[in-house]
Amino acid sequence: MKTKLLLLGSALAALGCDGTQYVNADTVALIMTNDTTGVERVNRCHYVPVLLGSQLKARYVVEDELRVTITLTRDDLHLLFEEAGEPVESLTLPSQQFADEAREVAESPPPGFTVELASPCTPKDF
Repeated sequence: MKTKLLLLGSALAALGCDGTQYVNADTVALIMTNDTTGVERVNRCHYVPVLLGSQLKARYVVEDELRVTITLTRDDLHLLFEEAGEPVESLTLPSQQFADEAREVAESPPPGFTVELASPCTPKDF
């Protein structure tokens, strides 16, 4: 009887542990390039949140008074551009658009800049 229980326990454990199981979160890179100099002012990769209600928010200094804030949720990606503390432009896209390989160029970025969103990318720990 004890042997049968051990065999049953081993069989059940083998079924449940067939390798590493984890969620592979989608990623999206925010890339901002100065059109005049060709210099990338922002190039950062972000995980798209997996859990309902989760939010990732990051803010970057682009140049002088220009700032960009990226807000990612499971459903949406939102960019907000601010100059001297005042909103100048925004962009909202569905996060699912970046589940596979994708590249999106903003149609109306702040003047003098090219704004791209690309996936996949590899986030770095800073």
